[in-house]
Amino acid sequence: MKKSLFTVLLLLMPLWVSAQQLTITTDTIGQLARLLPDSNRYSVEELKICGPLNGNDVKTIQLITNRVRPKKANERLIRVLDLSEATITESKGSYRMKADVLPAGMFLNCKSLEKVILPNSTAEVSRSCFSGCLNLQEVVIPEGTEIINDYAFFNCGSLKEVHFPQSLTTIKNHAFDGCVLFTEIEIPSNVTQMEVYAFNNCRNLQRVNILGNINRLSNYAFASCSSLQEITIPSSVTLIGNCAFKFCSALANIQMPETISEIGSNAFEDCVSLKDIEISTASIIGSEAFKGCTGITDIKIESASRIGNNAFQDCTGLASVNIDGNLKGIGNETFSGCSSLTTLTIPSTVKVIGQRAFFDCKSLQEIELPDALTRIQDHAFENCASLRCVYIPSMVKQMGSNTFENCVSLDSVYIQGFIEKVESDVFRYCRSLRVVRLPISVKSIQDNAFQECASLTTINLPISITSIGDNAFERCASLRTAVIPAACTTIGSSAFRECSALSRLELPAALKKINGNAFAKCVSLRELILNSPLPPSIAHSTFKGVILNACKVYVPKGSKSNYNEDKSWKKMPMIVDQE
Repeated sequence: MKKSLFTVLLLLMPLWVSAQQLTITTDTIGQLARLLPDSNRYSVEELKICGPLNGNDVKTIQLITNRVRPKKANERLIRVLDLSEATITESKGSYRMKADVLPAGMFLNCKSLEKVILPNSTAEVSRSCFSGCLNLQEVVIPEGTEIINDYAFFNCGSLKEVHFPQSLTTIKNHAFDGCVLFTEIEIPSNVTQMEVYAFNNCRNLQRVNILGNINRLSNYAFASCSSLQEITIPSSVTLIGNCAFKFCSALANIQMPETISEIGSNAFEDCVSLKDIEISTASIIGSEAFKGCTGITDIKIESASRIGNNAFQDCTGLASVNIDGNLKGIGNETFSGCSSLTTLTIPSTVKVIGQRAFFDCKSLQEIELPDALTRIQDHAFENCASLRCVYIPSMVKQMGSNTFENCVSLDSVYIQGFIEKVESDVFRYCRSLRVVRLPISVKSIQDNAFQECASLTTINLPISITSIGDNAFERCASLRTAVIPAACTTIGSSAFRECSALSRLELPAALKKINGNAFAKCVSLRELILNSPLPPSIAHSTFKGVILNACKVYVPKGSKSNYNEDKSWKKMPMIVDQE
């Protein structure tokens, strides 16, 4: 009797079993747990479920798919799940679900799933639905699906391709982030929104065709897609987001529509293969947008309004830059390390050149600075080894430290601006510098300003100068004469140390102090003229290494005794009164 009853129940059960495959059909919601007893649910690798499902039914599916390993020898893990004929109903109890949407994290970290066919009525692929399904190779997303939510396929490392339905409108944050086996994708024409990190780190992705009517490529959309070679961007796009193509090292060419007005920070950073890109219509270029794009050779921007810091830093192949528009400043390190740059045109509207803006542009021979320029910041042209001549416009009020340091070919500098300081290290190691014209507004020469300008034979210091800093003219080996202006009160340590050709030096009446080693090792000094009746303070090393017996010291008439009685100056054996 019991055997007959069991046989009848099996015949009535709405399922079909064949070896490792099983089909279950529910008539009403809440039946799945009863129709799938433990004896069946863990004995198949392929499961198809048909009919309406509620929250309790979905829980049952999760129990089956979430198993990491079989508990018994005859048990199996689900590899294929077909929900094409299932219907997700709205649930409001402890397990809430929207109609036609599987719950968030439905198959989160399911390691056994290899293929899933979603319900034909699916409206959305839920948040983190397949996130971490490392062995998932195929997903069928039905026509009618409009949204693929955040992290839906995050780190699905075995997923090779996805056919997007034409109904799709939105791909949300990190939706396919880390799908490393993708090689080609086509975004359907109805897609209007593709959010941040959508295809980040799809490192085998080679081709992308975007047919959708999107207005922006969001931040990190294709970042770290290191195999990406081709992408078609629709004319609806106006903005390339931050880091959108960062580290796309294989991207050689990209057709940018004329609608592009803004390129975000780091958008193409380290796209080392990029050679040809049209950005003439972009008015805003973010920080580090093209940093490290070593293959780019030419840049033209027709209507620039803002270019961020480091925008083209280390573009070592960049030879020509032509910028027009209403640009107010060149940011910090914008062209730093562009070692092949030879031709540069910047707008007449530029007022500020930022720190290290052209640092190490070793091939740049000339630059025409705009009349509107008011400030040149620290290290702006440092290591521009081919730069020969510079005219500083009249509106410039500040030149930062190290501005032209180590510009070894710089021959002449004409400063027309109203600067008050020649800042520290500004012309340091400019070994070819012969001509310097300083404006009358200069009040001080800061430390190391002209250190080792070995070709400088003479310099006319403005009368307004009150101080000369440490090492200011140290090792200016060709400097022959120096007339210290009347207003100068102090000369810093080693200011003219090892100026080996210096033969004549005139010091003003206002001078109060000459620091240690200021004129040490000036071995050619033969004529020292002092205009103060009272000896200025000197250190024991101020004239160390000067041949004292060959150097005449001329002092104001009647003040010789003052110098002979001074404990430091009396060591000078050839003090004479001026006539």
